[in-house]
Amino acid sequence: MTDDDFTTRLLTELNLDDVDETRATINNLMKQARAVLVSAINSNVDLKAYMNDDLFLGALDALTTQLFYDRTLENNFSLGVQMMLVQLQAKYIDTEEGEDNGNAQDS
Repeated sequence: MTDDDFTTRLLTELNLDDVDETRATINNLMKQARAVLVSAINSNVDLKAYMNDDLFLGALDALTTQLFYDRTLENNFSLGVQMMLVQLQAKYIDTEEGEDNGNAQDS
């Protein structure tokens, strides 16, 4: 999924007007959320693998939405984001760059 596809989909899901300012805001918040998630999960995994992972996209949706409504994350990550983050960390714990099987049992 491309950044533009993600932004368009999230604008629709949140029932937001697709105007330049809102699109730019959602796109920037998505990039921030993605950087946080990738850093917290495993920065050695290729971004394409993450952007094709439904669980990652769900976490990215949730965190981008949370940032849209609460830019300071005053209440920290939502429980849903925390739950998905733990699952993603387990899935990608031993994944090296270019390898996206997500098998935490690989040793």
